Amino acid sequence: MIKLIASDMDGTLFNSNQEISPLNIAAIKQAEKQNVEFMIATGRSLDTIGAIAKEYQLNCSFLLLNGAEIRDKDKNIISTANIEYDILPRLYDTLIKMGYVPEFMTGQNTQICGSEETMYRNMGYRMLCLDRSHTLTLEEAIEKGKTSVFMKNMIRNDSLEDMMEKNLPIRKMIVFSPNLEQNARNREILTAQFPELFISYSYPDNIEINARQAQKGHGLLQAIEKMGIQKEEVAVFGDGLNDLSMFELFPNSFAPVNAEYDIKKLAKEVIPSNNDDGVGKKIFELLYKNKEEEAGR
Repeated sequence: MIKLIASDMDGTLFNSNQEISPLNIAAIKQAEKQNVEFMIATGRSLDTIGAIAKEYQLNCSFLLLNGAEIRDKDKNIISTANIEYDILPRLYDTLIKMGYVPEFMTGQNTQICGSEETMYRNMGYRMLCLDRSHTLTLEEAIEKGKTSVFMKNMIRNDSLEDMMEKNLPIRKMIVFSPNLEQNARNREILTAQFPELFISYSYPDNIEINARQAQKGHGLLQAIEKMGIQKEEVAVFGDGLNDLSMFELFPNSFAPVNAEYDIKKLAKEVIPSNNDDGVGKKIFELLYKNKEEEAGR
């Protein structure tokens, strides 16, 4: 019997247009009617995901920033895991030398260090990362980024020292680059140099950095313990390596066909792609099985 569904957003619940399809929404609403909890499990923060949940009228809990922040349906914080400040200067310098411009996600907003030009160019790389149809030029992506929800919550600092003086919690860091081979090499380097951190990615175009304990699977374990739900009563959906811990820890795991190879290899089942309502179709199947189990009692 499935009692909770946890789904990643980008590449999983979202289609390539960054939309949740009507069928996926209908499946989530039906789960709610059958008293099955729904949780968004994402690398994004509440400032962007909260608006999406409101737009689609989702009554759900939130596993945010790859598990660095967990919130209930009323958006109250349940738990957090931050990157320690003493590691920031060395980590920041390493990323700068690699050619990246790090973003610092606090849970309330995103901080960035450098000039306006640097900020806009980096936002362009973020927009290119989200453009899975690969139709945008960098110039178009920069202009699109200037009016995006990400820019609305971006705060620029002249230097890392200026940002650190604010003493903000750093839940997650993220960098973007269209150089996929370089990103793959640098993830390995960062993993070796910073064993106290968890290095992952949601797309090959980015690198996501969290405290070691901030992983989706571990965060989900914390959440279900408080809810009195067993691992076998959870269904998880994801496509990227930041979903890996969910697939390692939860047996009912489902990956869309567009997912990373390592995720599909671990999945209980590979489902249709994020552009073919894979999540919604599987949720309806799970809900039907729930009804069959209830009828057989």
